[in-house]
Amino acid sequence: MNHYNGRWNHVHQLWKNALSQEIFPQFDRWLSNEFAKNSKYGSKDRRWYSDILFASVRHGYFALLCTHIYPRPFTDQLVEEFKNKFKTPEDIFAGFKAANPEDFFDWVSLRYDSHDNRNSISEDKKNYFKSLVAHLNDNLMFHSVPIWFLDYYNGRLNQSNFNKQQMQLFLNNLDSRPPLWVRVNHLDRKNEVIQELKKENYSVEDFHATIKITGAKGVFSLNSYRNGLFEIQDLASQKIGLHVKAEPKQYVWDCCAGGGGKTLQIASFLKNKGVIYASDIREYKLEEVKKRAKRSGFFNIRCLTWNGESLPQFQKEVQIKGGFDWVLVDAPCSSTGTWRRNPDAKYRVHTENINNLCKLQLSILSKASEAVLAGGHIVYSTCSWIVEENEGVVAQFLQNHPEFKLVEQNLLGSPFENADTMFAAVIKKHN
Repeated sequence: MNHYNGRWNHVHQLWKNALSQEIFPQFDRWLSNEFAKNSKYGSKDRRWYSDILFASVRHGYFALLCTHIYPRPFTDQLVEEFKNKFKTPEDIFAGFKAANPEDFFDWVSLRYDSHDNRNSISEDKKNYFKSLVAHLNDNLMFHSVPIWFLDYYNGRLNQSNFNKQQMQLFLNNLDSRPPLWVRVNHLDRKNEVIQELKKENYSVEDFHATIKITGAKGVFSLNSYRNGLFEIQDLASQKIGLHVKAEPKQYVWDCCAGGGGKTLQIASFLKNKGVIYASDIREYKLEEVKKRAKRSGFFNIRCLTWNGESLPQFQKEVQIKGGFDWVLVDAPCSSTGTWRRNPDAKYRVHTENINNLCKLQLSILSKASEAVLAGGHIVYSTCSWIVEENEGVVAQFLQNHPEFKLVEQNLLGSPFENADTMFAAVIKKHN
């Protein structure tokens, strides 16, 4: 067996291992665990396997279409037949399992534009692929967006009034991973961060507190990261945090804090003056917040669990103040806006999941709004581009709560910037 064929055999086996899971796994974590179990994979091999396997996730729906219709002449009827056969995430997962790996990865490689690395692809398949590109280039299936997202996609086009260039850029971005964005915790020490990054041969683009970096290795071993001088945070996520215009001495509640990326960002605005509460239903996430806060030198972060129902028991200082100046509701969502980074997410979401999420989002937003003091603000955000989860939830909230008014709402990141796609709305409570 030559090295080339051996590599592809390993790819096929890794893919088969991924498909042996009960549902499509969170792929980055799953692949890291697979690599950890197999010391035979060197760093260069791991990078190559990772690129190909993530391409198989990113372009898998299109590759499945190809395996279904090839070598028959392309017709709209064949496409409809495919749509009817693969209507749910479970259908797609089963299709991945049933597909011949040789054929499947031929189509992945053609779509990934890496067929020079796969010498088994026939000229007939290459020509068939070219004809598919001509037929489907502007179609969601070419960009591996499952058919049940079509109405949501059209809803976003209408809501945001994307022009043709923005629409194409939005789709093209789904085919690639966004760059690595980091956020500086202490601006007075930004030069230390940049100097170390450049010393370690990273390419650096400086945007005030935000830095875009490119390099061949991870940043976790850097002293400036270990010392809490910067955090990894996507640009769109940082833009959400910037909607919370908190000032020193104010009180802030990040009620769905997760691992605390936005909590730390807001803490950097407060400069250890004022208070920020971070809550989440998962206690282990709050332990992560505490560790990150300590590493970054922020001492005004209070952590407490919250299940999204009755308000948590804040310390007496909040009662004395009368509530919070700012409340951030970064709500649980479908994560459609993170497909560039986590393409596996699109194979786990049903339409009914989205309907249930909208109800949950409205419930959390409504309950959290009770903690806003008169004249204060609540920022509602998601990492989704679906209108129903964003503008739709905001509209329903305002209808139910006339004591609040909308200040602004924005779709963030792609297609306007090279990042994930997220949403933020600023809502003010009347004095």
